[in-house]
Amino acid sequence: MGEQDLHGLTKILDDFLDAGFPRRRPPWGIKDILVVLILVCVANFTFTLIGARFFNREFFLFFAAGFVQAACFIGLVFFYVSGKYHASLAAVGFTRFSRRDVIYTGVLGGLGILVVVMFLMSVIASLVHKTPPPQPLTELIVENRSWQSLIISFLLVGVLAPISEEIYFRGFVYPAIRSRLEVLPAVLISSSFFGALHFDLLRFFPLALAGAALAMMCERTGSLFTSIAAHSTWNITMLILFLAGKSF
Repeated sequence: MGEQDLHGLTKILDDFLDAGFPRRRPPWGIKDILVVLILVCVANFTFTLIGARFFNREFFLFFAAGFVQAACFIGLVFFYVSGKYHASLAAVGFTRFSRRDVIYTGVLGGLGILVVVMFLMSVIASLVHKTPPPQPLTELIVENRSWQSLIISFLLVGVLAPISEEIYFRGFVYPAIRSRLEVLPAVLISSSFFGALHFDLLRFFPLALAGAALAMMCERTGSLFTSIAAHSTWNITMLILFLAGKSF
């Protein structure tokens, strides 16, 4: 086989992998999705109970639990994909990287998600005549303003949380639903699941809408890199704006 033939075969293989996500049916199913979620919840709960004995500050316990949760999501999904089902990571969206998609769809899309979420939260606050209380995470960040705590916050909120949540929700959950349903119901179900698992009734609709936008990014680009970039941009910008507002 000549070099040109090998190059052509490689391109065909790359295109095949790219075209599959998130529409091709993965080997895992709904049962696997629920098992991973239960195991992550058990691990997080257990670590919090044990960690309370070793962490004398709530900030460090909370963020340590966040790191454990992110590691469990990533580790368990990769175990199911590569270990149990012997599938390629392309099955969860780690296909060919496109800088253009990451920048124009991911980063700009993440800024758009932030604007929409902030607008919807203001509308909800006006309808219920109540300003939603800050999430526990943001309260802890404000109370601990040392440079060490800020580095930990940005690492968890801006890197690990987006990566782990996108791997689970858009890489693991969404393809299992999308391969069985049309785009709209698959997006609605997966995004509602995403919003519900944040356990915040007032923020459910904005978060679900954000989850829908992230799923549509995967549909458009056929890659998880785009939604990771969008989620990370959304989280980091939101954290910067929050800290800037609290500094005045």
